[in-house]
Order: sequence, then structure tokens, then C-alpha cells
Amino acid sequence: MELAKQYIQIFRRRREGKTNYHARKKILLSKLPFLVIRIANKNAILQLVKAEIEGDKVISSVHTKQLQKFGWPFSRKNTPACYLAGLMLGLRAKDKINSDVIVYMGLSPYIRGTRATAAIKGLLDSGLTVRVDHETLPDEERIRGEHIAEYAKKLKATDLSLYNKRFSNYIREGLNVEDMPKIFEEIKQKIIASGGWPK
Repeated sequence: MELAKQYIQIFRRRREGKTNYHARKKILLSKLPFLVIRIANKNAILQLVKAEIEGDKVISSVHTKQLQKFGWPFSRKNTPACYLAGLMLGLRAKDKINSDVIVYMGLSPYIRGTRATAAIKGLLDSGLTVRVDHETLPDEERIRGEHIAEYAKKLKATDLSLYNKRFSNYIREGLNVEDMPKIFEEIKQKIIASGGWPK
């Protein structure tokens, strides 16, 4: 007689694509605060969280929409914006954390040079210690948005119609994409001077 195949129950949050239980268990055993990075359609959300018996406790959080209060006029989910958000978060939380921070990506893969790693670089530059391979972090040019400015400059010279289409929102607001690295440095200094809190 043929036996029925054994059915293995998968946890609900794993079925829904919400929780990586393997990584989650490691986080709980480490007893260290962890960084959660979520990049949505228009913004990025960063949280420093501590796992406790009663449930996860948010130590500090940053929404990239808050960058507008510092004067950031460009996309709130690109590489420079994610770095600035990480810097803000680290400056706000460094007095509340006296241990290393680990990164929790959930079910998203950890890929070198991405917006998530830019946020981690911002956290490191704030003075916090993050357990991460430094070789996976983006370089300074990419963090400043020089790759975006260079692309805009090249596109403007070769295909003006595509440039106008691709950067239409910035053009409408009177912004020059090639100024992004310069504006980035200005916003970065404002964030450092204010301790991560907009005035």
C-alpha cells in the first residue's frame, strides 16, 4: 500500500513572505540590536530594533521623508538618500546603543553596493559599529550620487528628449541633477551639525 506524502507545515509568516525564521533565530540568540531596512515606492524606512520577550522594541527610526526638512530635494529612495537616512538614524541612536548592531534583511537578499548597504554605511559613519563586510559597501562617489550626476550629464549630451523624460520631475522643480553631489555634502553637514534631528 502506497503511503501518503508527509506534509510539512510552513509557518504562516514564512508563507506570506514576511519573516525569515532562520535569520530571526540567530538575531534572538545574539541579543544584539538589529537594523531593519525597508525600501518602498517613494521612501525608505530604517529602524533600529531590540528583540525582547514582550515583543520587538524600536530604539529609533527614520523615514526618508524627514530629509525634506533638511532641504534634500531629490529622490527619497536613491543611494544618497538611503545613506543620509542611515547617518540620521545612527546619530539619533548612538547614545542609546552600547553594543554592535547586526543587519536583518528579512527575506530580501543581501547584495553588495545597493541602497541597503548605503544605509549601513551611513550608520557606520555616525559612529555605530555594524557587523558587516566593509567590502560590500558602496564607495564614496556612489554615496554622493556622482553616478547619477554623470549619467544625467551624459544623457543630456546624447539624448535630450530622454533626459527631459527621465528627469522631468527635477526639471519641473528647477533642479539640476548634476548638482546632486554638491547638495548631498551640504545636507550631510546639516545632519551632522544637528545630531540627526531637523530644526
